[in-house]
Amino acid sequence: MPVSVHYVVLCRDVPGSASLRRAVLAEHRRYVDERAGLIRFSGPLLDADGETRRGQLFVLDVPDREAAEAFIAADPFTRAGVFATVEIDPLLPVFGDGRRT
Repeated sequence: MPVSVHYVVLCRDVPGSASLRRAVLAEHRRYVDERAGLIRFSGPLLDADGETRRGQLFVLDVPDREAAEAFIAADPFTRAGVFATVEIDPLLPVFGDGRRT
């Protein structure tokens, strides 16, 4: 069975946007919870201190790049201006759950 391509979405926060991130965090969490079936893996990126959030990573199981773009465009963090940059790349998963796929 062929392995499907996923999409990696790497978002970097605008410097100094921590208060804005906190202000829309609950809305962001509702958004991703409602779309949990599309998300293979996700979480905030942290500074070297291990606490300060500075971005977001998603690995999405969506049919194409356009769907990944639509997903991140509708995220409350994007709409509020938290992200300075967003990169979207296709990913061919060859290893997961502790084994080669």
